[in-house]
Amino acid sequence: MPPASVRSRRRSSSRLAAVAIAVALAGTACGGADGTDGGAQNGADLGLVKAGVLSIAFRTDDKPASFLQDGKATGMYVDLMDEIAKRMGLKTTYVSSDFASLLPSVRNHRYDTAAFGVLVTPEREAVTNFTAAVSYGEAQLISLKQSPLATIKDSGGKTVAITRGSALIPLLQKTAPTVVIKEFPNIAASANALTAGQVDGLFSGTATVRELLGQHDDFTASEVITSGKTAFPVAKDKQKLLDAVNKNLDGMIGDGTYTRLFYKWNPADAQIPEELVTEHPGMPTTAPAGAAASAAPSASS
Repeated sequence: MPPASVRSRRRSSSRLAAVAIAVALAGTACGGADGTDGGAQNGADLGLVKAGVLSIAFRTDDKPASFLQDGKATGMYVDLMDEIAKRMGLKTTYVSSDFASLLPSVRNHRYDTAAFGVLVTPEREAVTNFTAAVSYGEAQLISLKQSPLATIKDSGGKTVAITRGSALIPLLQKTAPTVVIKEFPNIAASANALTAGQVDGLFSGTATVRELLGQHDDFTASEVITSGKTAFPVAKDKQKLLDAVNKNLDGMIGDGTYTRLFYKWNPADAQIPEELVTEHPGMPTTAPAGAAASAAPSASS
């Protein structure tokens, strides 16, 4: 991130997609006894954009994974990143980004990582490192109730909106080879296009789908299709940073922090993906007593 300091900006929802909003959140750590790294080196050898600070891209429109609320970066993955940074003895700075520029900006050292579960593909792995899995993604097709697309294959020959740069594009094309893809900069633009009849459907992660179904009574959704592993991106030349994030992410999964945050942001009947549980035998999988969900499952693109 080129600027030495990043300011928080507040914009109306109609301008969120067009304006980059920088949000600085401080997360301090105390070391040793609580299992953190202690922050002794303060990230000095991690190749950070700014010393002592983990610079993190986030999306303003992907509730509950990451979104903007009261001028601040918010969401499950923001909470995860805050805790990871705390355990590393670092502060955090969040800067809004659209998805299409997110990975290139991490590769080019504008950000250290992103508070977003990026769908891992061989093409992306060739140019970007990824942490251990933070989830395993699923996707659905949304259409209008008056012209429903009951299955994803039904999108063949139809025009479907999808976020620009999403790895879900080849997945949809593989499932429905004759589909016509129309890319949009963000979820809001895709939903508006569907409402206006400019497209026949909208293909996205299940988190986004659930959120949109709650906002639009005239939307309906298809069956769920598995999209794959999602993870946080890190530049190829920042191996020490990748190792440090993985170490603390693994610790959070093992000590129940991940599970607590999962059920903070997910419905009570949601389940942690089986693949993640298999990778971390013994991880807590039930909601802590009194846990209250505030939104739907985490998203992927």
